[in-house]
Amino acid sequence: MDYWDSSLDIESLMIDYEAGVKPQLVVQAIYDRIEAYQNIQPSLWIHLQPIEDVMASARDLYRRWPDRSNRPPLWGVPFSVKDSFDIAGIPTTIGCQTLAYTPHSSSLVYRRCIDAGALFIGKTNMDQLATGMTGCRSPFGTLHSVLSRHYVVGGSSSGSAISVAEGLVSFSLGSDTAGSIRIPAMFNNIVGFKPTKGTVSAQGVAPACLHQDCVSFLGVTSEVTEKVWRVCQGFDKEDYFAKPPPFQISPRVHSEDARDFEDSLPPFKFGTPPDSALEVCSPIYQKQFKLVIAILEELGGRRVALDWTPFASANDLLYGGTFVLERLTTLPDGWFDKNKDTLHPVIRSVFENALARKSTAIDVFKDLQKQAKYKRMAEDILTLDGDSHELTVMVVPTAPFHPTIEEVSKDPIGINEKLGVFAHFANVLDLVAIALPCGTYRVEMGDMEILPFGVTILAGTGLDRHLLHLVKRLEDPLRDIEDDLGSNTSLAGTDEDSTKDDSLENTVTNIETDTLAEVEVDKGKPFENNGNLKEVLRNIEDEMLKVHSDNDEVEENLRDADEDMMEFAKENSSI
Repeated sequence: MDYWDSSLDIESLMIDYEAGVKPQLVVQAIYDRIEAYQNIQPSLWIHLQPIEDVMASARDLYRRWPDRSNRPPLWGVPFSVKDSFDIAGIPTTIGCQTLAYTPHSSSLVYRRCIDAGALFIGKTNMDQLATGMTGCRSPFGTLHSVLSRHYVVGGSSSGSAISVAEGLVSFSLGSDTAGSIRIPAMFNNIVGFKPTKGTVSAQGVAPACLHQDCVSFLGVTSEVTEKVWRVCQGFDKEDYFAKPPPFQISPRVHSEDARDFEDSLPPFKFGTPPDSALEVCSPIYQKQFKLVIAILEELGGRRVALDWTPFASANDLLYGGTFVLERLTTLPDGWFDKNKDTLHPVIRSVFENALARKSTAIDVFKDLQKQAKYKRMAEDILTLDGDSHELTVMVVPTAPFHPTIEEVSKDPIGINEKLGVFAHFANVLDLVAIALPCGTYRVEMGDMEILPFGVTILAGTGLDRHLLHLVKRLEDPLRDIEDDLGSNTSLAGTDEDSTKDDSLENTVTNIETDTLAEVEVDKGKPFENNGNLKEVLRNIEDEMLKVHSDNDEVEENLRDADEDMMEFAKENSSI
């Protein structure tokens, strides 16, 4: 075989390698794809490794592991990293040239991937200083969703998400402080896994907010992210924020219980935000979320009322309180005052706004006390029953809507804040979270376009393995959700008519009622044994296809988003 052009999903790639495909062929195909994609999003890569170097690494795999029966789990698997990860001899920019440096050593998580046989392809674009959830805050250029050039990619791990979604790498290393893995995962229809904070070393990763940072993973499936997590996790005494060894070896994280290897769906309960909290969602997101709830119940999940208070309150702490000031501690002393004009205008505004509050040490301690209270409340809510092994999780829309680049250019700070309404609390409460694709919907932007929807499922501290086990059995049914009824208005409440889709509301209600009445699911059995599940999903899709909603007109010409955002920031820098 002298040519290869197939899937980079790790399982598929390993099958090809077993069949005799050489990693060099895979590398050549990757660089062919990268070259073609340059015409679509030329600012994807901040550093692209020379193909000759990657080819040399691919050839070296045979020397390092001559026995094909003893290959490591990531043998020949290509990956990218967010440009906040140190790699010896390659500049780390953090999306900010004035803070760029060239490290002499590589981050531990990168080294663990290389030691497991992975092939490094490049460093990707990101929101500057890992501060942002849109992908519109990079001096290297604004990226867009892989599904539409009009809609934001999500951030701050924006380039990482694109490199995975476009099949340029198998996985990407990123970081998640306030949603920086989960939001771009959703907006690009892939999986984002944020493990328990402190279980993957952040040594050699430029910090954003040290107490809240979490090394995280992007892949096309949860199985991919789990495989990489298993390689990367583990205690690192050089990381002062790492969970101590007793936690690392806790059965909550590394249980070898046979239940982990069963194909059946484990018992689970789930809560959702109250209706009042979901009002921030766009109408189509509200409808899609109802479909997710219905399917989770059909799969055997028990929906229960959970107290939303600690989640909402913790969300406010991250940017509404003093915690945001920790981002400034990552800068050299006096750097901000001397160099703030070199920052992206929106980033500068974020920092200036935080400083303008004139918070005191007393304010910080009050917020820390609140955090401790909310964490304890969350621990009592998101549990694993020791006898039944029933897992209690929280299910939320990953984001409340999908904004266009133009909309963000007009209100970069306000929209960014709204995007995190279901994301900011995860690290404040020390939770584990997985963002999953949940089908698509259609919008009209001149031409009809398809956009993704997704949810994040959250579990308690240290329950990574249990959550992954659950998610792997929910993933395919949720991914198959499809709704052709999308409104072309992406922001909740910005179009009065978009909230009046009575036909759609009735359809969703009827689906929920009919499926619950007609389909009896034995919740004590694995969902694979519920023979009518596929029929239920088909019925949902058929019903949705019968209904059509009117699409509002959209502006045909987009403004230059970067210029608009900079102008906005300059005019509002004192806000």
